[in-house]
Amino acid sequence: MLRAKPNIMKSCRGFTILEVMIAALITGILATASFRFYTTMHNQTETQYEVSELQHQCRASVHEIKKTLRLAGFKLIGHPAIEINFDTLAIYFSETQPVDTIKYFLQEFSDYDYYRVPNLPVGQQLFKLVKQHNSQVPEAYTDFIRDIEFEKIDSRTMQITIVGQVSMQDDTFEENGGFRTWTLDEQVSLRNVSL
Repeated sequence: MLRAKPNIMKSCRGFTILEVMIAALITGILATASFRFYTTMHNQTETQYEVSELQHQCRASVHEIKKTLRLAGFKLIGHPAIEINFDTLAIYFSETQPVDTIKYFLQEFSDYDYYRVPNLPVGQQLFKLVKQHNSQVPEAYTDFIRDIEFEKIDSRTMQITIVGQVSMQDDTFEENGGFRTWTLDEQVSLRNVSL
């Protein structure tokens, strides 16, 4: 019995132009959806990192101020232990000289610092939290601070309120021109002095 040979031409058939175009269209749709998903997730990750960094900086700043406040009045006689003048906190104690002074205050961003923050709402001010020990050169401690307040609660307690802002604009956040802010309130009990 003779077998018929299969038609080799029919089994080697390729794709039609229509099939190729449909495959390209489906691939394009999937690639676009994947790219949009990646972009959204990347932006959310960046935003979360910025917020986390902001929270860390605010906590570290307040921790540093609280640590120094606990020294207020240490071995100090006849001199005020603390002076508050708007956004400036001066803490006095005696450790290396008759009166050691540590000041925390806000210093407005320079033109270059403002240049680094694109799309900042017009008229919005940003500051650096600066620390100065005795007559040494002041050192910037934290960037992107909107405000800081020092308030006496009672004779031995003080409240510190710091408001920080992220450095990058978030397109999904409508308030404040897209810049997220975070406020931290902390109280500190003074050891060596009554206010």
